[in-house]
Amino acid sequence: MITLCIPTKDRPLFLSRLLHYYARTHYQHWMFIGDSSGPANAQRNQRTIASFNGRLNISYWNDPSRSSCAFLEQMSQHLSTPYCAFVGDDDFLCTPALDQYITFLEHRPEYSAVHGRGLMLQTEDSTPYGSIRSTKSYPQAILRSDTGAERLKEFFTVKPNALLYSVHRTGTWRDMFRGLSAMPGLQNQNIFKDELIPTAVSVIRGKVKELEGLYLIRHMHDGIAWHPHVYDWVTDPIWFPSFQVFRDRVVEELQRQDGISQEDAEVVFRQSFWLHLAREVTNAWRKQQIAPARSPSKLRAFAKRLPGLRSGWRRMRSAIERYRTARHDREGFSLTALLRPSSPFHADFMPIYELITLPPNEVSYGGHFENSRVGAVIVGAGQDG
Repeated sequence: MITLCIPTKDRPLFLSRLLHYYARTHYQHWMFIGDSSGPANAQRNQRTIASFNGRLNISYWNDPSRSSCAFLEQMSQHLSTPYCAFVGDDDFLCTPALDQYITFLEHRPEYSAVHGRGLMLQTEDSTPYGSIRSTKSYPQAILRSDTGAERLKEFFTVKPNALLYSVHRTGTWRDMFRGLSAMPGLQNQNIFKDELIPTAVSVIRGKVKELEGLYLIRHMHDGIAWHPHVYDWVTDPIWFPSFQVFRDRVVEELQRQDGISQEDAEVVFRQSFWLHLAREVTNAWRKQQIAPARSPSKLRAFAKRLPGLRSGWRRMRSAIERYRTARHDREGFSLTALLRPSSPFHADFMPIYELITLPPNEVSYGGHFENSRVGAVIVGAGQDG
């Protein structure tokens, strides 16, 4: 009924961890893996996938020249299930929630996507396995407006929250990534093709619902690829060509969904995206203004001139940390709260907690894994994807 689309690049330990989770939780649906790794890590990934033969249904492609977005577009053309979702190789979508969300979408055609509660976690030293240092809630988009135009404004007016991890209808998903890999000059990371175009298509197509229960766990670590600073983004030579593709696509979607004129759709786009862009620039400027005052060398020099400042600052930081922990505990997303059996998220969190803190033994790879050509589909079990 659902396919999880997983791009990966040179992170074999994270991918192995993810597959162990789905094997342990008896995930029965499809998984597509688009691997941009170089030869050595691709071979490690292939051995890992082979070790799950008969337990997981996996289709696999390897092409080091393909970006994450290009793989998502390619994989969307091979989908045979009615629903799908994106998950990073370093993240988790909870297995028990997926069937519930499929049922919801089957009975609510006005919704284009659905998800549950989101959680962020960090490990000590930013490693795939080890002690969990902190956890907190991770906001995702909730959109209730009745028209595509209203939902687009709602999404961009409030700070956009995560949407690509939500369960989508396959038809919508294909359209979200349609043609993005062919955009000129956009073969590398670019926020228009990686995020803004797909999410805009999704919110215009339908409402987005958040159901109760733990769904998404994002692992925040040093290896995450962050989008560039907004100044570098808007001054990049490919920015305006990318923007034009984005604008035209959004206008086309608004006309199709709401039956409005091109002129009215362009007004909606301008109002929505201008607010988003203004907020991004303003936030970056504020951070830039605050950053010099936070320079460690300046703080240390200043602290030496004021006796007691350093100890006072440490006490204040400790108080702030206690406040944040208490807030996340009230929300049910502190590590202490999640480990309590009474937590509504406990049962879904524990398999992930145990996997990260008590990693599986090194897999003894055996058997034959065939990968005779770039782009070959490697099937773990079941029919060809």
